Amino acid sequence: MAGVSWIQRLYWRYLSKPVAYRALYLHAIDTPIGSILELGMGSGERIRNVLGLCSLPEGVTQLRYAAVDPFESAGTDVPHISLKGAHRLLNEFGVKARLLPGEPSSGVMRVAHTVLPSDLIVIDGYWNESSANGEAITKWLPRLCHSKSAIFASAEKGGSLVRIPTPSVVSEQSKATKAA
Repeated sequence: MAGVSWIQRLYWRYLSKPVAYRALYLHAIDTPIGSILELGMGSGERIRNVLGLCSLPEGVTQLRYAAVDPFESAGTDVPHISLKGAHRLLNEFGVKARLLPGEPSSGVMRVAHTVLPSDLIVIDGYWNESSANGEAITKWLPRLCHSKSAIFASAEKGGSLVRIPTPSVVSEQSKATKAA
């Protein structure tokens, strides 16, 4: 969506459901996004809405997207997208995607070594955990973002996404890679 009218903006600010994602949707409307990293895709509806709202920065021809998610092994306690369904969804939007099946404790390190720092990072359900997933995310977050990254996180899956500050120590490799 190239431009969002005032009535659409009003909808996304006050009427969109779930309420937990409104801050993320408004950020997607207001800020050009060239790359997204999502830790936990859930049902896929959140990224479908974000992709429909965001615009690309100047000079970027294609949105870059990466996700770490358990996909089929997530269990049946919450609605979850399959790996095949995620590829289908992202292909609808013409997004170049890198999907890594598994828990963030193992996948976040692979993303940090292979994917450039992202403009938008969504952490769904693993933030501030004292588990292996939470510790891995905290450890690798400075390599996953750059100084202008926006990070939205929730402590529980499907919970309210809150914008958290970018780590004060963003690795030098992240800065050099972003500049290149």
